[in-house]
Amino acid sequence: MSNNKKQFSLSLLVRILLATLVLVSIGVFANSIMRYNELLEEQQELEKKLSSYQEMKEELAELLDSEQDPEYIIKIAKEQLGLYFPDEEIYYNDRNE
Repeated sequence: MSNNKKQFSLSLLVRILLATLVLVSIGVFANSIMRYNELLEEQQELEKKLSSYQEMKEELAELLDSEQDPEYIIKIAKEQLGLYFPDEEIYYNDRNE
Protein backbone atom coordinates (compact mmCIF):
# COMPACT_ATOMS: atom_id res chain seq x y z
CA MET A 1 0.00 0.00 0.00
CA SER A 2 2.82 2.43 0.76
CA ASN A 3 4.29 1.62 -2.64
CA ASN A 4 1.01 2.68 -4.29
CA LYS A 5 0.94 5.86 -2.18
CA LYS A 6 4.53 6.72 -3.20
CA GLN A 7 3.63 6.20 -6.86
CA PHE A 8 0.58 8.47 -6.50
CA SER A 9 2.57 11.26 -4.81
CA LEU A 10 5.36 10.91 -7.39
CA SER A 11 2.79 11.10 -10.19
CA LEU A 12 1.26 14.21 -8.58
CA LEU A 13 4.69 15.79 -8.25
CA VAL A 14 5.46 15.12 -11.93
CA ARG A 15 2.12 16.67 -12.95
CA ILE A 16 2.81 19.76 -10.86
CA LEU A 17 6.29 20.12 -12.35
CA LEU A 18 4.94 19.70 -15.88
CA ALA A 19 2.18 22.26 -15.26
CA THR A 20 4.75 24.70 -13.86
CA LEU A 21 6.98 24.11 -16.86
CA VAL A 22 4.08 24.78 -19.25
CA LEU A 23 3.11 27.98 -17.43
CA VAL A 24 6.70 29.25 -17.42
CA SER A 25 7.01 28.43 -21.13
CA ILE A 26 3.82 30.35 -21.91
CA GLY A 27 5.10 33.34 -19.91
CA VAL A 28 8.45 33.33 -21.71
CA PHE A 29 6.71 33.01 -25.09
CA ALA A 30 4.33 35.91 -24.34
CA ASN A 31 7.23 38.07 -23.17
CA SER A 32 9.16 37.25 -26.35
CA ILE A 33 6.21 38.25 -28.53
CA MET A 34 5.83 41.58 -26.71
CA ARG A 35 9.56 42.30 -27.04
CA TYR A 36 9.43 41.39 -30.75
CA ASN A 37 6.58 43.86 -31.32
CA GLU A 38 8.49 46.59 -29.46
CA LEU A 39 11.55 45.95 -31.61
CA LEU A 40 9.45 46.12 -34.79
CA GLU A 41 8.10 49.53 -33.75
CA GLU A 42 11.60 50.73 -32.93
CA GLN A 43 12.83 49.48 -36.31
CA GLN A 44 10.10 51.44 -38.12
CA GLU A 45 10.99 54.62 -36.22
CA LEU A 46 14.68 54.16 -37.00
CA GLU A 47 13.91 53.56 -40.69
CA LYS A 48 11.95 56.84 -40.78
CA LYS A 49 14.86 58.66 -39.18
CA LEU A 50 17.28 57.05 -41.62
CA SER A 51 15.12 58.18 -44.54
CA SER A 52 15.03 61.77 -43.30
CA TYR A 53 18.79 61.73 -42.72
CA GLN A 54 19.36 60.41 -46.23
CA GLU A 55 17.24 63.23 -47.64
CA MET A 56 19.20 65.73 -45.58
CA LYS A 57 22.45 64.19 -46.80
CA GLU A 58 21.32 64.53 -50.42
CA GLU A 59 20.39 68.18 -49.88
CA LEU A 60 23.74 68.91 -48.27
CA ALA A 61 25.57 67.10 -51.06
CA GLU A 62 23.65 69.19 -53.56
CA LEU A 63 24.66 72.30 -51.63
CA LEU A 64 28.32 71.28 -51.72
CA ASP A 65 28.18 70.50 -55.43
CA SER A 66 26.41 73.71 -56.36
CA GLU A 67 29.25 75.98 -55.24
CA GLN A 68 28.16 79.46 -56.29
CA ASP A 69 25.10 78.76 -58.46
CA PRO A 70 22.88 81.86 -57.93
CA GLU A 71 19.63 80.03 -58.65
CA TYR A 72 20.39 77.42 -56.02
CA ILE A 73 21.35 80.05 -53.46
CA ILE A 74 18.05 81.87 -54.09
CA LYS A 75 16.12 78.61 -53.82
CA ILE A 76 17.70 77.72 -50.45
CA ALA A 77 17.25 81.27 -49.15
CA LYS A 78 13.54 81.16 -49.97
CA GLU A 79 12.74 77.60 -48.88
CA GLN A 80 14.82 77.18 -45.75
CA LEU A 81 15.52 80.70 -44.52
CA GLY A 82 12.31 82.41 -45.61
CA LEU A 83 14.18 85.22 -47.36
CA TYR A 84 12.81 87.07 -50.39
CA PHE A 85 13.78 89.96 -52.65
CA PRO A 86 12.58 93.41 -51.50
CA ASP A 87 10.47 93.95 -54.64
CA GLU A 88 8.99 90.43 -54.60
CA GLU A 89 5.29 90.08 -53.79
CA ILE A 90 4.39 87.23 -51.44
CA TYR A 91 0.91 85.84 -50.90
CA TYR A 92 -0.07 83.78 -47.86
CA ASN A 93 -3.00 81.46 -47.51
CA ASP A 94 -4.04 81.14 -43.86
CA ARG A 95 -7.19 79.17 -44.52
CA ASN A 96 -7.35 75.55 -43.46
CA GLU A 97 -7.71 73.21 -46.35
